[in-house]
Amino acid sequence: MYFIENLDEIQTLVERKFQDIRNIGRNYLHFPGEPCSSEHLQIIVKAVPIKEGHTLGIIWPVTPEIRHYKEGPSRFLSHLIGHEGEGSLFYTLKKMGWAISLSAGELGWSSDYSFFSITIELTDAGHEHHEDIIGLLFKYIHLLKRSGAAKWIFDEVSLCCNYLLYFYK
Repeated sequence: MYFIENLDEIQTLVERKFQDIRNIGRNYLHFPGEPCSSEHLQIIVKAVPIKEGHTLGIIWPVTPEIRHYKEGPSRFLSHLIGHEGEGSLFYTLKKMGWAISLSAGELGWSSDYSFFSITIELTDAGHEHHEDIIGLLFKYIHLLKRSGAAKWIFDEVSLCCNYLLYFYK
């Protein structure tokens, strides 16, 4: 079932939802430069958790998706990395007994920079193999990069976004 709407319907929806917001001529905050210097990249920070469990977080700076909203690179990548089906990273980690959950997506964005974040809730065995998991993650990303952007995946991500628009009316 498709919920794709035409441009006039989408414009009417947006105007109705945002009609009470006044434009007072303010400029947006601007943070030029890179959010991380090279010494802040490729480091591992270990923390003693307050609660039981193990979480592996991987984060890196990316160009904000707002600059590429038509292509949706972060949505595309988060869809693929967060996928749970056979052949996915999570499927492999779960089958090995290393992961309980996995989420991926862009966060902390401004118009100048943002971050791509992957959070994996690990089992005790997964905690012992966190470096192997990081290696598998980047091998998976390399595989995705080599494979290119398949149109059917782009269409699936677009369909998901249209579906959400339908329910936020």
